[in-house]
Amino acid sequence: MRLSPALLAKLKDASWPVVALVAAVFLGVQFLRGEAFASGFGWVLVVFLGMTLAFVGLAGWVANRE
Repeated sequence: MRLSPALLAKLKDASWPVVALVAAVFLGVQFLRGEAFASGFGWVLVVFLGMTLAFVGLAGWVANRE
């Protein structure tokens, strides 16, 4: 699953519940693709991508603080 540039542009101004829902769907699809590749690999992808998304979200939160 690849997120289109148009969707990413719309998510830039979206509220956090919408962004969280899109991130959860993205992680779910990656989990299913990883499990189809090898048993247990879906969890590796979810942990890696989840931590990456969390760090990006934390960086965005810190950048927008006043």
